[in-house]
Amino acid sequence: MTNEELATAVVNELTLAYMQAGSHISADNALNVAKSLCEAIDFKSVDEVKAAFRRAKMVTDIPTQRTLADALKNHRAESTPIASSAPAIDYRNPLETWLPTENIRRRINLVQAMKNYCAAVSDALYMEYCKTHAHYKDENGKWRFVNPDKVYTFDTPIKDTLRNLYRKYWRKCSCAAGYPAEAPYNLGLVPPTVPEFKAMLYYENQQQRA
Repeated sequence: MTNEELATAVVNELTLAYMQAGSHISADNALNVAKSLCEAIDFKSVDEVKAAFRRAKMVTDIPTQRTLADALKNHRAESTPIASSAPAIDYRNPLETWLPTENIRRRINLVQAMKNYCAAVSDALYMEYCKTHAHYKDENGKWRFVNPDKVYTFDTPIKDTLRNLYRKYWRKCSCAAGYPAEAPYNLGLVPPTVPEFKAMLYYENQQQRA
């Protein structure tokens, strides 16, 4: 595995982490950060890069060098066979019920949360969401947004609002029952329903009037 391949893998994971967090990092900055991370963290393969980022994002939206190093250490510890006659223990993510491990499932939760929020605000905002996120299939069969810049501009303030609402009210939602008290907030969490978002907005309006 070459250093270039590892750096490319880190760039991809880092860019995705920023996108999922509703932020942006330039290609040049992503590459510089990736090179620094590869020098500080002894990644052995692309699979290790993906595993480290996946675990680290359970702790923070945009992983730091320390969280990645800890995540890689834990990944290797769990991946190393232990000589024993006892049956292997199947590792299960204790947060999986609320916060999926897979990035695609977190993305699905975020998209549904944005839709539910827009619908809770008004029918007009929901229709604007649908129009803004118009997409098509390219020649390779991949779905693309018609206007990615417009999508980014539309989504960014909504994600900021969701972070604020989640921090204040998400644990009061039915979907949060049993979520560990010390577990982190993340936009990939199981989303509240439209009525629950309406309740959040009502409480927010009451606080602003007080």
